[in-house]
Parts: sequence; C-alpha cells; structure tokens
Amino acid sequence: MTDYNTNWHLDTQLIHEDRSARSRYQTGTPTVQPIHASTTYIHESCEALDQAFSGKTPDGDAAFVYARQGNPNAQTLEDALARAERGVGAITFGSGMAAINAALITAGLTSGTKILASKDLYGPSIGLLQAHYIPNGVEVILKDLCVPEVGAIIREEQPDVVYLETISNPLVKIADLDAISAAAQEVGAITVIDSTFATPYLIRPLEHGFDLVVHSTTKYISGHGDSTGGAVISSKNSLMGNLRTNANLLGAMLSPFEAHLTMRGLRTLALRMERHCSNANQVAAFLSEHPAVECVHFPSLASHPQHELAKRLISQGRYGGLLSFELKEQNQEAVYRFMNRLQLCLPATSLGDVFSLVSYPPMSSHRTLSDKERRNLGINPGCIRLSVGIEHIDDILNDLDQALRG
Repeated sequence: MTDYNTNWHLDTQLIHEDRSARSRYQTGTPTVQPIHASTTYIHESCEALDQAFSGKTPDGDAAFVYARQGNPNAQTLEDALARAERGVGAITFGSGMAAINAALITAGLTSGTKILASKDLYGPSIGLLQAHYIPNGVEVILKDLCVPEVGAIIREEQPDVVYLETISNPLVKIADLDAISAAAQEVGAITVIDSTFATPYLIRPLEHGFDLVVHSTTKYISGHGDSTGGAVISSKNSLMGNLRTNANLLGAMLSPFEAHLTMRGLRTLALRMERHCSNANQVAAFLSEHPAVECVHFPSLASHPQHELAKRLISQGRYGGLLSFELKEQNQEAVYRFMNRLQLCLPATSLGDVFSLVSYPPMSSHRTLSDKERRNLGINPGCIRLSVGIEHIDDILNDLDQALRG
C-alpha cells in the first residue's frame, strides 16, 4: 500500500495524513495511529541512542528519546501541518500562546531589537509583548497593518520582526499579505503571522512570502472543543533548528493525547470549514439587515473595508467562520441581555468549534485593555464576537433572531 500521494487535494490529504505513521503488525495494521503514552524511548544500542539525540535516525526518519523533545503522535501532526501549510517543517506546542512565544523568540526578538506588530492582535498576544518583551529591552511598535499604506509603514519603521494576524480578532480585518512580506524582505525583517482564523483551508501565508505561521490548534484545526494546542510552521530550514531548540527549552510540548485528538480533528477540517464559511456568510447577511444590529464586521459584505482584498486573497467566496457585530444599544447591559437569551449559541470564550460560540470582547479576549484602549481599536461597548458553528443554518438564525428581539 502506498503511504502518501502528494498530488491529492487538501481535503483528501488531511484525512490520510497519518498513513506513514501506522504501526505495522503481523496481526494487522491499525487505520489510526496508536497513542504513544511513553516518557522515554529505548534503542537497540548505545550508538543508536546517541544518534537518536539528534532527532533523526541515520536514514533521516524521526527518532525519539524523551517526551519533552517530542513524541510520535506530535511528529505525525507536525508533518501534516507542514504539508498543509506548504512549509519545510512544523513544531507543536501545548497551547497557542506557547507557539506564539516560541515563534517570536525564533524570529530573533531579543534585547535591542524592534518588532512592528498589528494593533489588532489578540489581547493576550499584546499582553505578552508588553509584559515580557518590553521589560527585556525589545522596542514594540503597535500600528494598524490592515491599511493600504502598510508597505510604507514597514519601510519607515525598519523593524527586525513583523507580527500580525491573517484575520484579526474580533473585527475580522484582513491584511495584505503580499505587500507586507515584500516590504519586510526589503528591510530584512522576519515575518510572523497568526493564521488561526484562516487555517490552510482558506489561505497559506507561507506561499505569500511569510517566514513563520502560527496556529492555535485549539480552534479550527482541532475543532471539537476538547484539546488545547499550538503550532508553528516554518518556510525556511534555517529557522527550524532554532524553533526545535526553543520548543525543547521552553518545555511547552504537546502531549500524545492532545496530538491524537488534534489529528482526529484535522481530518475533517476541510469539511467543517466549508460549512463554517457557508453558515457565516448567511449569518452576516441576516444580521446586516436586522433592526437590532448597528453594523456587521465580515469580509463577505461589500461594506467591509477589505472586501476587495479578501476576494483576492481568499478564493471560492469563503471568508472564514468568525464575525462580529454591534448592537444598536451600545452598552454592556444590552449585550448581556442578548447573550443570556441565547438557546443554541453558547456563551464561551473560545472559537472554531463545531458549535456556535458567542463572546463579549471586553469580557474575554480584550479584558485587560481599558475602555478607551478598546474604543481606539474600534471595539465598542456593543460589539459581540460570533464563531459560527456547523449546526443547521435555520436553527442558528432563529436563535439569533429571538435573542435580538428579546
């Protein structure tokens, strides 16, 4: 049986990613890779053990010694993500934030360096820069990187690292990846992009010239709300060695159990994303016409500031499964009243799960920011984030409607 066909479409590829990792026994070969719950690994000789510490066998296959340095389940997931993103390699982590930190360290962010980061970053990502990197001598510049003049901003700032999100949280702004990577290459900056909301189903940033792409695999990649993890995929072999070393020293490894669950979710990513995107398009259109809604932030709408850019970057009329909208009553009381009336959509802080999730950014993702700081980012008191699930669209719309009319 052939292990892998590189000509398969992404949908097929994701389903069969662990073919080469299936353990073969005389009694039969399991179709799903077993969970390798082992802390240490033995080898046939001391010479083989010594070789295994390099992470590779003499034939170039993955070798394992100690769980903090990797495990077969995580390796299978890493290989799958690297292929899906068209990278040279990937490293998995115990959380998305661990992956972000490792990516920034690998990009060379240290005392005396300068990072130009999107002001629209996920709240804890900004918190990481402010709490850990600024005190250690890193110059952090936060600017809007979803503007047409983004290339000029990069050339003016001359950063060492550029860091942004493919699709921003919670206002779903889109960045011009080609303009950013071109300008960054001109000034010699390493580019790091969080593509959690897009996934490789919608866009592959490495194909647009980026160096490192980050995912919180907790979200769409895993997709079932039952595992936590993160990943960094590199476009360059020169970055992979440092990335592996940093992962080892940070100790933020992904357990074999979490890797197994994430791999299970990855198999249905394309199928789920198709439904997420279809449902989100319909929800955005519905909310944009609702009398209780002031505005909707979603790239499928002609009113979105990056609507044309999104059509160019993301094909097939699919723009992801996450949107935000603002109530005409711009206050916390109205938001809480809406959320408390929901029957199907769940009030929770995560996203990308099979079920629809609603969150209030001032309570969750941007909780650490002041009201003034949130308003400066465009996050108003009536802003609600909706991660559209894969339930039947009529049930989602009916639930939103009855909650909005309450």
